[in-house]
Amino acid sequence: MNLYKIKKNGLIALFLSVMSMSAIGQQFKKQQPSTLKVTTERFATVEALTNHGKFSYHLNNKGDIDVSEALQTILDELCSLKDVSATITFLPGVYFLDAPIVVKMASIKLVGNGHGGIDIHGANIESGTIFRLGKNCAPNCITFDYAGRSKAFPSGESPWHNQNLKVELENLSFVGYNNTGVNTADGYSRFRGDEPNFRGLHWYPAKDRYKEVETEGQKAIVLPKAPKGKGVSKCELLRVTGCYFTELYVAIDIANCDVSYIDKNWFGQLTYGIRLHGNGQGMMVSNNLFADMETALVLAKPIFSTFHNNTFAYLSKCFEIDNIVNSTITGNAIYNWKISTGAAAYGSFCYVKNSTNLNISGNSITQYIDSRKRTRTIDTEPNGQSFIQFNNAKQLMFSNNIIHTLISQTVVRLHNSSSCVIADNIITFGDGGNAVAETGDCSNNFYRPINPKNSAPFNKYKY
Repeated sequence: MNLYKIKKNGLIALFLSVMSMSAIGQQFKKQQPSTLKVTTERFATVEALTNHGKFSYHLNNKGDIDVSEALQTILDELCSLKDVSATITFLPGVYFLDAPIVVKMASIKLVGNGHGGIDIHGANIESGTIFRLGKNCAPNCITFDYAGRSKAFPSGESPWHNQNLKVELENLSFVGYNNTGVNTADGYSRFRGDEPNFRGLHWYPAKDRYKEVETEGQKAIVLPKAPKGKGVSKCELLRVTGCYFTELYVAIDIANCDVSYIDKNWFGQLTYGIRLHGNGQGMMVSNNLFADMETALVLAKPIFSTFHNNTFAYLSKCFEIDNIVNSTITGNAIYNWKISTGAAAYGSFCYVKNSTNLNISGNSITQYIDSRKRTRTIDTEPNGQSFIQFNNAKQLMFSNNIIHTLISQTVVRLHNSSSCVIADNIITFGDGGNAVAETGDCSNNFYRPINPKNSAPFNKYKY
């Protein structure tokens, strides 16, 4: 760390600056692949355990050199091994990437060390294994591509045309290129009260930030569509544990995935946390924190999936779902506090366009803003959707949730839905609002609000 002085409002203030946090805007030298060899002067920062043996490399972990070409060389070398599977471990430090990385391996695990987190808007202290993603590392920062095997196991069938993808990430931090316009390079901090304070921002890319956000906004982890052709191709397994994502357009972008475990991660200062564009069978998202962001989860078609025990704070929307089948959303806690929240907390707990056999229960939802559902936090007009809305729901169970809001409109809405049960929820709302309403073509729905007047008498207290 370097201690330096700056002048502000006529006063001299002391600031801590972490070198790796000041990476944005600098011209970086590149680590040459020829310097990857471990020597007495260059210790091993990357170790790969494979079915071909152990490999060690010196990859710069000081954050002051672009290591994208060198890291790509490591990965290409490992991926070229016949029928390879690998666990690659990174020492603590900052690995600065200023170009996209592609990993073409059927089975791979990336592991970090040290505390997997970083407080971008606090003390700006680096810790653990950090991938610092530069401006040119976009839009797909790290892509995991499909690969095959020469023969099937255990049958031994050869040739084997299956293209597969299994990815595991553990204890890694991914820090993007200042997606929302917050000046993390100069260390804006809530502890010092600097201006502009990030709580006052809309958590969507700043105006004129991108010409086209989908082609320029950074996606940290990308699982692309499976290739077409002879044989079967699919993304079979994704496991992300103990990772940290911040200052990105999207943290995890998934085309399709058979099974995914996304557990005990931190998602903050993002536009989107997790996006699933296609099918997601057996998707399990649990015990994560989503904070200061536009939308936590955008899901196309999760099937027999669970989303439970996550916490959400200071965000516009928790769940945007196209079609969900035979799944549960349970035990989540949402807290949007007006005093300490910027413009992010405008929107909704969930908006589900189609669902069958969906159970939503045991959630604690607190919304201290009289919000109207918007497409994005930068929208100025409401779009007519409710804070919690289900379109085309069949056999929905929505029960035992606590929903405390100041909303002066309908809080829970069923639209064109049938055979649904909304029962035993505690729902509060502001003047002019109501708890539950039906619109469109609805039939055979059951609604039972909690009514204290119908309570049985309490037992006599005994001591």
